[in-house]
Amino acid sequence: MTEYPRRPVLATIDKLPLWSVVVAYVALWLLIGVLVRLLLARSLRRIAATARNEWTEVLAQSLPRPAGIAVFLVAMAAGLRALPLPQSRLTEWHKLIAVALAVLGVGVLMRVAFRAIDAFGRSNPELRSSAGIGKAVTWVVGMGIVAVLVSDALGISLAPALTALGVGSLAVALALQDTLSNFFSGLYLVVDKPVRPGDFIRVDPSYEGYVQSIGWRSTHLRTLSNNLVIIPNGTLSKAIITNYTLPTPHVASSVRVDVAADVDLDRVEDALADEAKRASDIPGIAEAPAPSVSMTPGFADGGVGFTVFFHVRSFGDQGNVQHALRKRIAARFRKEGIPLSQTRVAVIRPS
Repeated sequence: MTEYPRRPVLATIDKLPLWSVVVAYVALWLLIGVLVRLLLARSLRRIAATARNEWTEVLAQSLPRPAGIAVFLVAMAAGLRALPLPQSRLTEWHKLIAVALAVLGVGVLMRVAFRAIDAFGRSNPELRSSAGIGKAVTWVVGMGIVAVLVSDALGISLAPALTALGVGSLAVALALQDTLSNFFSGLYLVVDKPVRPGDFIRVDPSYEGYVQSIGWRSTHLRTLSNNLVIIPNGTLSKAIITNYTLPTPHVASSVRVDVAADVDLDRVEDALADEAKRASDIPGIAEAPAPSVSMTPGFADGGVGFTVFFHVRSFGDQGNVQHALRKRIAARFRKEGIPLSQTRVAVIRPS
């Protein structure tokens, strides 16, 4: 068999001490990992500047460093095959690197989740108060997966620990039943979104106001009188809620006007219709649908009832719009000599 002479480079490497080759190999792949990180960061920043959305921003901030570490770990796993190690030791090292890569993957997912929660909180202020719940759930799930991976790599069975944890968790759950109920109800409110920060809601029987924040245990409701009502999440999730902001913040409202029974009804309707048309300049009134007039409820005791129907931009605008519209209608009726209904009250005096 013909023997080929070894190349000068390989012959030179064979003459070097093993430790120097290992150090050079590790240093080379550390440099390559840093270069991969820098190139990937530059590329993702360019994509983020072009696309300009939350996901590209999150990926540009989350992926470069873990990608460089992953390249380095894969190179170390490949380089181990060149070392004079027993097969059992080589298998252990490969298993350790595989676990490190798996933990790195979990860390990347957690990093992406954290940054996504922050990014979407900045672009959606109504979700900002719920960021703590999302981060806590992400952290608990991620740490649980890491614990399972590490214990499997070390050959440690989690069965006794899980049994003890289950018994302890049952005792804690019984002691913190109300707290846990409020916590999971808070998760339901964040995920299902029946109410959101900024919504104006009414909670039966008598609470109404703007949702200020949704926390771990309770939801803060700011009333129109600028008071703060703190409602436990468990109570809120079971209550009957009227959300005046969904599906649109516009709210239907009305003003009733009663006139005397002997007036010209067409003249009354024309005057109200004209004032309803002019009401578009009242702050807080919605342009669409346009205000309308109807003889509702119609004939009543001592007169005839008309109603002006309109929409306001938010629930809090109702009072101001009704006040301004009533003043205009009263001034118009005085100008045109249209009498309002005079309700007669019978007073019975004892003989």
